[in-house]
Amino acid sequence: MNFVRFKIILGYLGFLPFAFFTILPMIFGEVLAIWSLQILSIYGGIILSFLAGMTWGWPKKESSNFNLLIGILFSLLGFLIILLAKNFLIYSMILNFFLFPLFYFFEKRKSPFFNNEDYEKLRLYLTSGVSGCFLFGFLNFF
Repeated sequence: MNFVRFKIILGYLGFLPFAFFTILPMIFGEVLAIWSLQILSIYGGIILSFLAGMTWGWPKKESSNFNLLIGILFSLLGFLIILLAKNFLIYSMILNFFLFPLFYFFEKRKSPFFNNEDYEKLRLYLTSGVSGCFLFGFLNFF
């Protein structure tokens, strides 16, 4: 299996927890809603930090100081999302909703991985799906 295909499979598997924790409150009601949305938000912060950390692995041409600083900023914002999830869930959900597309647009302009059409589609679909999960969870609960 080639490397890009493997990344695509892992990307879609990584989306499953987003979908699961978005749908869980609809199945079990308010009993699990807060817990589920907190886990969703924490998972979002982890994934955002992971994606932002990938800027350190970009080839030298794309690894400007500015790009690394933006990557670090997004990683720190992912950590902030995790910290907010327990007591300020609404803010955590809102940050996730906006930061995933913002990072996508940054990565699309700067990342060498976007030269691959399959990867570009993957990131677009996953970013849209993840943002949709946060919007849906937010609208359903708040």
